[in-house]
Amino acid sequence: MKKIIIIVSLLFLGIIGVTWLYFKNLSSSEYSNEKIFSLVPNDASIVFEYKNETTFYDIFKDFNLFSDILGKETISHLNAVKQIFVDNQNLSPAFIGSDVYFALDQTEKNNAQLLLLANLAKNIDAENDVLSILKSKYKINVSNYKDEKIYKIAFSNQSKFRFFVHKSIFVGSFDSLLLNKSINLLTGKNIENQFKIDNNSVRNKNSIANLYLNFDKLPDFFNNFSNRKNPEETFNLKNIKATASLNINYQSNAFMFSGITNPQLGNNNYFNLFLSQQPGANTLINIIPFDVASYSFYFTSNYRSFKTKLQQLQIEQKKWDKLKNQLDIVSKNHAVNLDKELIPVIGKEFGVFQLASGDKIGIVKTSNTNRLRFLLSTISSEINENIRHFDDSYLLEAYFGQPFENFRRPYFAFIENHLVFANNTTALNRFLENYKNQKFLSRTDKHLDFQQYLSNQGNIFFFVHNSNSKALIRSFLSGTSYNDFKSDNFNWKDIYGFAIQFSADKDKFFTNMYMNKMPLSNIKLPSVDSLLLDNN
Repeated sequence: MKKIIIIVSLLFLGIIGVTWLYFKNLSSSEYSNEKIFSLVPNDASIVFEYKNETTFYDIFKDFNLFSDILGKETISHLNAVKQIFVDNQNLSPAFIGSDVYFALDQTEKNNAQLLLLANLAKNIDAENDVLSILKSKYKINVSNYKDEKIYKIAFSNQSKFRFFVHKSIFVGSFDSLLLNKSINLLTGKNIENQFKIDNNSVRNKNSIANLYLNFDKLPDFFNNFSNRKNPEETFNLKNIKATASLNINYQSNAFMFSGITNPQLGNNNYFNLFLSQQPGANTLINIIPFDVASYSFYFTSNYRSFKTKLQQLQIEQKKWDKLKNQLDIVSKNHAVNLDKELIPVIGKEFGVFQLASGDKIGIVKTSNTNRLRFLLSTISSEINENIRHFDDSYLLEAYFGQPFENFRRPYFAFIENHLVFANNTTALNRFLENYKNQKFLSRTDKHLDFQQYLSNQGNIFFFVHNSNSKALIRSFLSGTSYNDFKSDNFNWKDIYGFAIQFSADKDKFFTNMYMNKMPLSNIKLPSVDSLLLDNN
């Protein structure tokens, strides 16, 4: 009996010991990652992380989307750094198994650079195990910025890679100003200047690569490449106050990420209105025309509750007084109770899509088209047998909010159980003609290939069609940025599209993000392979 008690006790202690060691290492790893993010400037909007293991390089050796998007010059620089620090047999132990981070940050107008960060392996001494080996093989120049030593390696193409090591964290960049911004975070002690990420967000430890997004900074990042003030192309992003932690899933010709977006719950904005809505099917994609450049679609499981919260938001944003005044005028002039008549016949889906021409068309799914058609006929004027014109302004903004702010007094028509509207009859007639002839984007082979990797369930759906957006991209980008965009350094022309979807789940959004290249002509429906490592 004593033997059994002793054995059970030893097993119990062993389990406790193993558990303690596991969580100790886990906590240490998470702490290291948190320290990494503390050295990333807060105006960085995108951080890519991967594990420095042979598996990653083997899988992505023929993957060229990185080069297409970041540019051949940037990839050439990164390969040079890899040859020095990773491929060198004497140096590679310092970084083996480390998590490597690339933070994308705008450094000056029309330009962005990468900040590289990595944890040195355990028991590695930066001076003896890294710098001494580098100095024996390369000419290393040393300078000081504040209390940190900066080491510089010059390449034959005149580019210079600078780095410093702070408490076993390696930080480097080809841009000296970006490196200095990171050092400033060490001395400034100001967490407001650090990259924001929710450290409690679910992070898949078995994913070979992860992507972190700071949506709050994305508008400034994109606008840095435009000469226009407050361009409408990035307007939707300004409503997203959130960070995302996404895991990669491998596909040979695409970026495919999924994970969690954590919104700032204390921030009242349009994006957060959908947290209380259940996800549902996006059916609007089935009727958009083949020349769509982009769309923003929304799903509400309970429109009435959405409308209540929307009105509260409009009151906080000091927009409601103007909207209510207009609604009161409509109700008085036409003897109609708009809330009583409109709310019951509004369906669960609405949104905006933009055509290659630049025209925007709004769409609302209805639950009782005949009733809505009759109601709107009393507050509008006939243009022709298919199209009418609202008599008053701001009706759509009052009932749907920000996406319809630009449709003050649009022309509208009905197709089946949808209300569609535009600011000019030409765009509306073109859409009606495409609908009549069944010229839908959803029926093209390339979009079928694209759509198969996206969930049809969600609350918020954003999509950009690269080829159909050519004129809009040219209009958005500055001359300098557009020339770079079209140069041989990049290969954006082979990109088909980009999509991101958000599905509400109480206080967060499940998120899917997808960008792919044009499918090969002989492979229309490729299969997708998971890049999650074996848990066993």
